[in-house]
Amino acid sequence: MSSWDIIRRFDEAKLTSAHYRWTILAAMGDFLDAGAIVAGAVSTIYWTTVFHLTPTLLGIIAAFSPNAFAAFVGAIMAGPLGDKYGRKTIYMYDLLAYFVGTVLMAAAVNYVMLLIGYIITGIAVGLDVPTSWSLIAEYAPRYKRGFLMAFTNVMWYIGPIVMLLLGIAFEPYGALTFRVVFGVLAAVALITWVLRRGLIESPRWGLVAGKTNVVESALKQLGEGAQQAGSQQAQQTQYKYKWSDIFKYKKGLAFIIPIYIFWGVPAGTFGFFLPYFFKDIGFTTTTMAYVGDILWFITAIIGVVAVYMQLSDKLDRNVMYAVSAAICGLSFALPIFLPFSILWVALFNVIGFGFGHGMWLWPQTRVWSTELFPTEVRNSAQGFAWSWMRFALGVWSLVVPTIIAVIGYKAIAAVATSFFILNIIIGYLYGPRSQGKSLEEVLRDFYGGKIP
Repeated sequence: MSSWDIIRRFDEAKLTSAHYRWTILAAMGDFLDAGAIVAGAVSTIYWTTVFHLTPTLLGIIAAFSPNAFAAFVGAIMAGPLGDKYGRKTIYMYDLLAYFVGTVLMAAAVNYVMLLIGYIITGIAVGLDVPTSWSLIAEYAPRYKRGFLMAFTNVMWYIGPIVMLLLGIAFEPYGALTFRVVFGVLAAVALITWVLRRGLIESPRWGLVAGKTNVVESALKQLGEGAQQAGSQQAQQTQYKYKWSDIFKYKKGLAFIIPIYIFWGVPAGTFGFFLPYFFKDIGFTTTTMAYVGDILWFITAIIGVVAVYMQLSDKLDRNVMYAVSAAICGLSFALPIFLPFSILWVALFNVIGFGFGHGMWLWPQTRVWSTELFPTEVRNSAQGFAWSWMRFALGVWSLVVPTIIAVIGYKAIAAVATSFFILNIIIGYLYGPRSQGKSLEEVLRDFYGGKIP
């Protein structure tokens, strides 16, 4: 049986409970990623008081958080490790680092301890998230890849909601709140690490690495007969991994890095600073600010579940991406001209951006990022591309508090609107029309019939 025949068994498989189990476990990386970001947002009010943070110190911790520079470093590290040693190898260690980082934060008694803990947590996030996306894409049936990948988005939104609800519940206890939210993340990371012991390795990676035992294990969990996998003579000579090979796919990098950044900067700004914005415009209690933040995440979940999960493997992805980006851009255009302090303007911005990016833009960006590079370097290329979003967000986060203080929210809105206009143009004109195709078919079509 040829390698292509084996891959086709995964591409044509019907969805089973195994697919859902694998996907939820992999997507927990997104829960922990966004959970750590928003746990920081929940904690800023208390950190400012307990550790006497100035806007500059707050900007530094935001910049070196899982939202930015620390995740950048982790993603750069994860790519080569995941391609050379396997996707599951990353899972053996990254959440242990996450556990250590969040425990440090829960126990922090000074700013330095807090910052070190957040950096460790962010590096772990950078290791985990791109690897999770690669793994899901590589076992997902071709006609359900968008559907399964969208679970990562849903988990990315659920994590913050849990953190914000904890923030509301523990608000009467003051500074204890930030210790609780990071303590909960530490516990979830440890439980996830244990449960992931039974997760499969990527069958596509197993084939290119010459490890048929990996493929056999995946087929068994999928419900295929073990003897079917064992009889194949598909073992290949292990490929020689070279990180620089990602630059053979310059067209893919030139497409995906900008749309990552143009989405990621506005979204990351909301993810970390939205409660800060709400407090600034007159949401007089912390609970009110958190409820406003929860509204953003809930509307995004509605967009993912009601639109993207239902239609992503059926409709023209480029057209829908442009529509989604346009809704996001419109949601930010209004606060350029009308004060964000007007409640209905703020709600228009939050709900429009939440539903708009959830319905297509963000889940589709993730799907495209897995489709534009071959298995041999998929993790490296994806980690490299995704890391630049977090790097850009790190630079931006350093100046957000100052921009708000000097110019006001309209400056944030103007930047976000401009970015989403660029997303419309790039996504519609240059995105691959990949619905219903195998990963290999997408590559051939995108690169003009021949994979570099």
